Amino acid sequence: MTLQIIVVKANSNKDFRGILECYEKQKDKWINVFNCECVFGKKGIVPYEKKMEGDTATPSGIYSLGFVFGYGDKVDTRMRYVRLTDEDKWIDDPEHPFYNHFIRGSTDAKSYEIMKRTDNLYKLGIVINYNTDPVKKNKGSALFIHIWKDRKTPTRGCIAIDEQNIESLIQWLDPNKRPVILIKQL
Repeated sequence: MTLQIIVVKANSNKDFRGILECYEKQKDKWINVFNCECVFGKKGIVPYEKKMEGDTATPSGIYSLGFVFGYGDKVDTRMRYVRLTDEDKWIDDPEHPFYNHFIRGSTDAKSYEIMKRTDNLYKLGIVINYNTDPVKKNKGSALFIHIWKDRKTPTRGCIAIDEQNIESLIQWLDPNKRPVILIKQL
């Protein structure tokens, strides 16, 4: 049973700015424990059916969370943590057999995202299990919650918040409470 949920919603239709709200079930009631501003894809939140690779939109829906990732040796989290290296990539080539997968090492994929970035946007992040089981070609890949550039800059489809808030979020998450994220259209 899910006992933690992150709700992401836009300020208005087609806006890339919104709010991220965290709820925890306590004694049969959902309690709001944390809120912050967020940004997401430039084209806003779109229905799952319309999401395509490279469209700069964020897919609506409810998804489980994967591992927490970052640059540090350790992070204050109960979630599985992966320390990123210069060898880490997320495959976004829809024709590659490892499309929408994290890999460490070399690849023959035509396109991939380098996970240890020079801009520090992935200094801390959380994998959203979007298009993972099964993986469908061209439905989108590499969906994360990560550090934003600023509140005025959209992502290419991910959800981004400031560094202090992502630290609080990953400290709060508990895999035993089966956290999920609900990305809502208005």
